[in-house]
Amino acid sequence: MNAKKICLQPISRRTVLRGASAALGLPLLDLMTARQARGTDAPSSKHPVRLAWVFFPNGTNPEHWEPETVGADWEMKDSLEPLRELRSEFSVLSGLAQVNARALGDGPGDHARSAAAFLTGAHPLKTSGANMRVGTSADQVAAEHYGRSTRLASIELGTESGRAAGACDSGYACAYSNNVSWKTATQPMAKEINPRLAFDRLFGNSATGANPKGSSPQTKDLLLQRSILDLVAEDARRLNSRLGYQDRLKLDEYFTSVRDVEQRIDRMTEPLPFEVSDQRPDDEKPEEITAHIRLMYDIMLLAFKTDTTRISTFMLGNEGSNKSYPTIGVTEGHHQLSHHQNDPDKMHKIAAIDKFFAEQFAYFLKGLKETPEGEGTLLDNCLIVYGGAIRDGNRHDHHDLPILLAGRGGGRFTPGNHVKYASETPLNNLFLSMLDSVGVDIPELGDSTGKLAW
Repeated sequence: MNAKKICLQPISRRTVLRGASAALGLPLLDLMTARQARGTDAPSSKHPVRLAWVFFPNGTNPEHWEPETVGADWEMKDSLEPLRELRSEFSVLSGLAQVNARALGDGPGDHARSAAAFLTGAHPLKTSGANMRVGTSADQVAAEHYGRSTRLASIELGTESGRAAGACDSGYACAYSNNVSWKTATQPMAKEINPRLAFDRLFGNSATGANPKGSSPQTKDLLLQRSILDLVAEDARRLNSRLGYQDRLKLDEYFTSVRDVEQRIDRMTEPLPFEVSDQRPDDEKPEEITAHIRLMYDIMLLAFKTDTTRISTFMLGNEGSNKSYPTIGVTEGHHQLSHHQNDPDKMHKIAAIDKFFAEQFAYFLKGLKETPEGEGTLLDNCLIVYGGAIRDGNRHDHHDLPILLAGRGGGRFTPGNHVKYASETPLNNLFLSMLDSVGVDIPELGDSTGKLAW
């Protein structure tokens, strides 16, 4: 007698596990793709493309960063060495410029302008007051048109808070130096620097204030001490009973990765009080910069893996940051060193910081590559820009920018090359192409002159 065939009921890609004050997104399961195959979901594509922009401040040491050869056999310099085993997963794009990061008659302030112009391609109004104006950034154009399909339109991450008011760079408002994401020409998108709060923003845990109505302070404290997996345990049990063997393995692996991030956050940050103000002190984030950066990258990975959002920005430091990096033997401030005046020792230390940043970016790309999605990987369905709007911090130049583009955009981009574009090609041409790849067809963005041929 034949065994009875079990028919599993497909579920939506948008399924989340819910519990007290929590909503945990799920990775892509076979049961979800079965639903798409039957036509009960209507996704824009089999696997959505995720867009990310990772920004580093203060320029580079170009001698150790810029490849001298083009094509697939380009020579990798020291500063990108940590990315060697991933060279087939990204391309170096040379020749791109952000003209509106230049003075254009406004005098000094290149750091503030470079952050403000990085994703907008617009020239910021020189002011230290409330009348700031620059432009809408590429990520927020994507969030407006493409981010509506997910629970969060976008997520903005960073490692440094900085002042919210006053001047930070030669008469430019601090908001210009501290933000690359702008919802409108006058409204920056505040980034989250605290891993615990970034995690809670993704999954709606109690530290964000999403507590049951009328909860007592004691109840809130108890919720803060519990894992999000505990909060959604009942929903997870019900879902698990509907899954096949492979999906159960995927779910178990996913829960393990979520718990790992939670435990690292618990070890590296002190519990926050329930009432959290907009101005959080720096001591509420990990003291060790490598741990901090990697936690934020892992939060971005979880956001993309669960399709909680498809759009993210991450500032490795505020523009003009004077953070030191003692873990790699650099005790002087980054900004101070960037004005090296060709001092060999200072230039060597800038190259060391460049290499450190590349090592952390490699960690992120490996995480994406090791995450299966369909017949490929999560990285295959990403387009990730890594770079800044200053080439050499000593010269404050804004042409031939250090730009990498990682991922395949769901097959729309072929990485692995060093592509050299004509000098002064607008960086925003790249962003216009990225937006086009996810169906956001706009005629121009900032100073763009057309889509970039990649």
